[in-house]
Amino acid sequence: MAINHLFDAAMTFPVVPFTFLAVAVLVYWLLVMVGGTTPVSGTGVPLNITGSVLIVLAWLATLAGTLLHSGDPAARPPGAAASVVIVVLALAAAVLGAALLARPIRRALRPGRPSDPARLLGSICVVRTGEVGPDTGQAEVTGADGAPVVIEVRHDGVEELRPGSTAMIHDYDAEHGVFWVTAFDPELA
Repeated sequence: MAINHLFDAAMTFPVVPFTFLAVAVLVYWLLVMVGGTTPVSGTGVPLNITGSVLIVLAWLATLAGTLLHSGDPAARPPGAAASVVIVVLALAAAVLGAALLARPIRRALRPGRPSDPARLLGSICVVRTGEVGPDTGQAEVTGADGAPVVIEVRHDGVEELRPGSTAMIHDYDAEHGVFWVTAFDPELA
């Protein structure tokens, strides 16, 4: 199959709307790599990643469906009924593929765990959650390799810790896998 057949298929209805969406996804991720924001990790897969995967899979599925149906889409483009069937099947395949890829993507975006928690004792971290108390809270600290690491933190609740507040890590609870922190004002040190 020549590259011309692929280009012809990509520029034939029903593939062409997905082609333009796939180009938009490519431009978006190039801008992210150049200096845009990174996807926010958390418990789920961020919408920008889910949407990108869904669009690319839909584009690939419509491209494959068009090529399987017509062989040479420039000479014999699919009719209206065939185009509707191709789009419906491609969207179903894209949704199924995105659902199957969600778990590995979620695992890849899970915040890293420090290799040696004892090395972080005495470090300064920045609170990332709305509440830090004896049962809940997360903060970001710079790991040994210089990369930011999101850690589970706990606080006795005497001083209020808000998002963006700095805190000092003073203890590690190995049983629960959490760090205990105390409010820290960098100006007062």
